Parts: sequence; structure tokens; C-alpha cells
Amino acid sequence: MSTLRTVGIISCTAGLLLSSTVVLAQEPNTSNDRNKGAQRGLISTTTPGENAKNARERIKAVREEVQTRITAQRQKVEQRMSEIKDKVKQVQAEKISKQFENLNSNWTDHFMNLLDRYDAIVQKIQDRATIATENGKDITTVTTAIQTAKTAIANARTAVTVQVGKSYTPTVADTATPTQESTIKELRLSFQNLHSFLFNDLFALRDGPMKSAREAVQSALKSLGAIPGVDDDKSATTASTSSPRATENKSNQ
Repeated sequence: MSTLRTVGIISCTAGLLLSSTVVLAQEPNTSNDRNKGAQRGLISTTTPGENAKNARERIKAVREEVQTRITAQRQKVEQRMSEIKDKVKQVQAEKISKQFENLNSNWTDHFMNLLDRYDAIVQKIQDRATIATENGKDITTVTTAIQTAKTAIANARTAVTVQVGKSYTPTVADTATPTQESTIKELRLSFQNLHSFLFNDLFALRDGPMKSAREAVQSALKSLGAIPGVDDDKSATTASTSSPRATENKSNQ
């Protein structure tokens, strides 16, 4: 029997796992019996839903802490912006200032959504591996790969949470008599620096922990597909031979 179930997993995740990493834009999971038990015991029982919920609760707490931390700095910048007499430039400055926070929030949410999907894929691999070991297959390799994938996903979640905790608020110097020109000049320089910092951080996250998580899930999927006869389901075979139709055929022989 061809590896239909494995192909099913691959087909529903190929677009996610086998495509190149996302590009950032502005907006955007007797002794033989003892061995089976040991193999199953190596796999964590934490569900993808629990992982996602815990991670999002941490992120929510971190975001609240960040907002509290940068309130004073934001108020100071907003005060300086209000001193810009050119209302068009004032609105532009306020819009750009908010955009950095929104970009970081949008992309960290996007990365978390990807990790939720990776967790779900690993869960499918784990479920299939459990069936395989119950059918007498050696799943040692895939069990190790699953653990590696889960660790990589957990590391990526931690890295995303760290990124959430970073603030990208423009800074302005204290000046006794600030002018519109000096304020605009300071803000322009601050925006340029923030743009560089933000995208350097996001690219590092994308090409580091996020890429490692994706590749680890790919490896687990390949390990599952490499198990000989992984889709041979003895329970299905037994059920078919003991079905009413099969029994009737035997009685007619």
C-alpha cells in the first residue's frame, strides 16, 4: 500500500514547509511492548493548543509591560510632535511613530501563527507515528525528530516573545528652546535608526529561530515518510477480514 496518509500530511503542508521563508513586507505543533511504550513515552503529551495558549498569554503580559515601560517616552515624543507647526508633517511624524509598533506587533503575531501551524503539523506526525508503533514499526528516528522539532518550535516561541518585548519608540533630546526644524531633524534621524533596528531584529528572527523550527518540522515529516510500511494499518486489515461481507464470503466458499 502506498504511503497515502503520509502523502496526505505532506500535501496539506507542502506550501507552508517547502516554500521559501516569508519575506518581510511593510504589512503582512513483552520486550517489544516495552519498547513501544518507551518510544511513546519519549513524546511530549503537551497539545498544540496548550502550547499556543501559554505562548499567547506570555506575549500578552509582555506587551502590557512594554506599554507601561514606554508610556513616559511616548508622551515626551508626542509633546515634541505637537510643537511642529506644519500640521502635515506633524501628522506624518505621528503616523510613522505608531507604524513601528504596529509592524513589530503584526510580524510577531504572524510568526506566532506560523508556529501554531508547525505545532499542528508535528501533532499529526506524532499521531501517525503512534499508529505505526502500535503496528510494530520502529519509530525511534521519527520520535527523535519530533522531539527536535518541538524543541525548535519552543525556542522560536521564546525568541518571538523576546521580540515582542522590544520597543521601537522614537527619541528626542531635551532642548530648552526646540525649533520645528530641530525637532523634525531629530525625529527623522530617530526614525531611520528605528527602521534599521526593527528590520534587523525581524530578519534575525525570521532567518534564525523561525527557519530552524521550519526545517526541524520538515525533518520530522521526512523521518515519518522514511519508515518502511508506515501506512500499513493492521487494525484496518483485521477489521476488513472480520466484516459481515468477508464473513459471508467465507461461508459461501
